[in-house]
Parts: sequence; structure tokens; C-alpha cells
Amino acid sequence: MADDKKKPKIDLKARLNKTQTGLTAVPLPVPGVSSAPASPPNAPISSDGLPAPSAPVPTPSVRPSVGGGIAPPIGISPGIPLPPFAQPRQSQREPAQKPTAAQQTIKVEVAEEIHEERKKAARQTAIVAALTALVGLGAGFFVGGAQERSARAGLAVKVAGDLEKEVKASNEKIKELGEKLAEANKDLGEKRFPAGLAAALGGINIPFEIANLEKQGVGNLPGRTLKGLFKYTSTIQALNADREQLQGILTKVQPDAEKAWKEEKEPVVNFSVVFRPEGSKGMLAEFVPNKEPFALGKDWPETYTISKPEMQQGQLKAVDKKGTRWKKGDLTGNDPVVIPVSPQTTSFLADKVVPQLRLKIIEQIEIISGKNKDTPAETPGLYKEGDDLANELRKLSLAK
Repeated sequence: MADDKKKPKIDLKARLNKTQTGLTAVPLPVPGVSSAPASPPNAPISSDGLPAPSAPVPTPSVRPSVGGGIAPPIGISPGIPLPPFAQPRQSQREPAQKPTAAQQTIKVEVAEEIHEERKKAARQTAIVAALTALVGLGAGFFVGGAQERSARAGLAVKVAGDLEKEVKASNEKIKELGEKLAEANKDLGEKRFPAGLAAALGGINIPFEIANLEKQGVGNLPGRTLKGLFKYTSTIQALNADREQLQGILTKVQPDAEKAWKEEKEPVVNFSVVFRPEGSKGMLAEFVPNKEPFALGKDWPETYTISKPEMQQGQLKAVDKKGTRWKKGDLTGNDPVVIPVSPQTTSFLADKVVPQLRLKIIEQIEIISGKNKDTPAETPGLYKEGDDLANELRKLSLAK
């Protein structure tokens, strides 16, 4: 680049004009006319009046330069000279003039406008293509969505029919459980223990759980139906758990309850009180069970065995001791001095156990049969809810 800058600029136009100026027209020979060269205007004249011979003028063997004349065809003398008024052609084109600043500005502005128009056209094409694709996708979505909805509706119809049968089977067990509990509550109210209830509860299992809802198509059911199914399932799970707990309570309570009701008719002394000194504080009474209870209405024994708690090897254990029934005198002695306890004051054991048992049974009856309008919160009950749910599922299973 540095060498190019140092080279002198050549003015081709000036050189071409100079070349054209230095050229002289060379006459072309005409056919039939002698081609002897004419004497130059200042040639010397010989003694006979003719121009003196001069040195022959050499005929050029090459074509004249471009712009000096027209080249003759092959076999014809050199070309015809150009008329003096003809302007010689330039041997080379003049270099194009550089555009002005205004022209460049216009050119740039036009180019930018063209570029922007092309960008707009490209954007419009892309938008049209995207809309076309969306229309196609939308059509496919509606077609595919309609097919999918139809398939889901078919699954919902099938699963509704299956669940209707399962809910009805579950409701039959709920009804059976409710009837057994109602009978037991009646017996307890009449101070009769429902002896067969524990065994009956072991054979009544409500066959509906969360696994029943793990069927294909359950999620396609209406929201209201799903809500009812979930509530129905959770209530049954709680009821099954309460039923098992009640079965265990009945087995443990039955002997004590039957004994308490029997002793209400024929009271029995089951407990006694013994005394022992507690240092400087005085005497301390202990409530102990009688090993051999005796009837209150008959003669009382002078001595009887009690189970007295004592510390042995760091542990409190019940130790059988023979006690002497206190009549008068000191309350302590070598043998424990015992005082019989009235059965009426110890009946709270039966009075507490049986009412709690009845309360547990009544709670389950209300879950199954509901609470009436006289209660603070009236409920239809699980059996009614299951029946309504089965009817709703039946309608869904018949849908087309």
C-alpha cells in the first residue's frame, strides 16, 4: 500500500489528447491511381522542371493506432484517412466519477428502505406461516381433543358402572353393621351384655377403601361425584378402625360388666380398707381388693384374704395376706386389720365402663344412620350418602 501511494498518478486523458495531436493522416492509395508518393511541398526542383527525387517514404506495415482511421479490409491498401472534423475515439473509457455526498445519502436511504421492505415482507411471510401452522394445530387439537374427550367419556361411563356395584356392596355391610350396633345398644340399656357382638363385628368388614378409586377413568368423573367418593371412602376407613377398636373393648369389658349387673341384684363386698402408720403423720388407709368376696346380705367372715401391695426388691407387688375384720380396738396389729367397703360405693367401676361402651356404640350408629334434627349438627349418615352416591354413579353409567 505504501508503494502505491508513492507512484505518480497518470493522467490518461491528457496523454490520449497528446497522442491524437501528434498523429498525422496518412493518405490511402486509391485503386487505379499510381501509388507514387507525392512530392512534398518544399521538395527541390530539378533542371527539367520536375521535382527532384527524394528518399522514398516507407509505407507502414502495421495498422494505424486506434482512433487514427479505419483499418482497410485484407488485400486493400491501408485505410482511408478520417475526415478532419471527425473526433478520434478515446482508447480507454474515462473512469466513472465518484458519486457526490447527496447521491451517496440518497443511495443509502434507498438501500435502507429496500432492506426494511424486505424485512417487513419476511416478517409478514413468517406471520402467515405461523398462523397457518396454528390453524392446522388448532384443527388437529380440536379433532384430537374431541377424540380424547370421547375416550375419556367412555372410561367414565365404565368406571361409574363398576363403582356403583362396589358402593352398593359396601352399603349392604354398612347396613348390617348399623343393625348389629343398634341391637347392642338396646341390650346395654337393659343391662344385658351383647355377648355375640364381638364375634359379629369380626365378620363385618366394609369392603370399600382407597384402592377402589385407583381405577382407570376415575379422574374423568364429575367433580361432585369425586368429592362424594373421597368422603365416602375416608368415612368408611374411620368406621372400620372404630369397629376393630370396639371389638377389642367388648372382649375385655364383658366379664366386669356382667359381674357388676349381677351384683346389683345381690350386692357383694369386693373391697376392704386397711390402715398403717405413716411415721409421725398418723394413720394411712389403703384400698385393697378382697381375694374372696362375700355377699353383703349374708354373714360376714371374721377373717378373709386380701391382696395388699408391698415393696419387694425395689418393686411394688400384690401380696396375699390374711386379714382380721375390725370390730373395735386398734386399727393396726400383727395381722392386717380390714374393714369391708360397701358395694354401693364401688359400683362406679361398672357405672363407668358400661356407659363408655354405650357411648362408643352410639357414636358409630350416628355415623351410619346420621343425626336427627334435634341434634346440634344434623347429618344424613353414611348409609344415605352411599345410597345417593350409588344412584348418581348409575346415572353416569347410563350416559351416552
